[in-house]
Amino acid sequence: MSARVSVVTSITAGLLLAALPLFAKTAPKKTIEETVTIENSGSTNTAGYKIVVSSRGSALYVESGAKPRAQALSLNATAKLFADVVAAMPLASLPVRHGMRSASFGTDTYVIYRGQRSPDLTLPSGPLARALHDDILAIENALHAGNHLRRPFNRPAQP
Repeated sequence: MSARVSVVTSITAGLLLAALPLFAKTAPKKTIEETVTIENSGSTNTAGYKIVVSSRGSALYVESGAKPRAQALSLNATAKLFADVVAAMPLASLPVRHGMRSASFGTDTYVIYRGQRSPDLTLPSGPLARALHDDILAIENALHAGNHLRRPFNRPAQP
């Protein structure tokens, strides 16, 4: 019976040693914060803007001539944007579609990630560009952002 106890003890010790890493404290994984930048050129009549989206869910919205504004985004919207950007890499290879736009209100919208810049996504062509376009719209809506009319310049009254 002592041989049987010895085998059981050896098996138990082996199982405990194998399971030890599961119970050991591990250092939290450090994730590198990445950003996706959405740039809109603005137009003759509308202000351009830039939105910098962090992989951790925060966004910084900067409209031409306005004070920067930081806001949290939903993790779902953030994750979808980053997944769609990664799927669309290399960004410069996205198909381009040209079309008529207003000279006064037409804008260009780009996504920049890891040093790569997309073509204009205002008129998306193909499913990857369409997904990025939809992500941009969702983020603009969440931030209450987008193209706003430029404020007119008030000239001083002439004497």
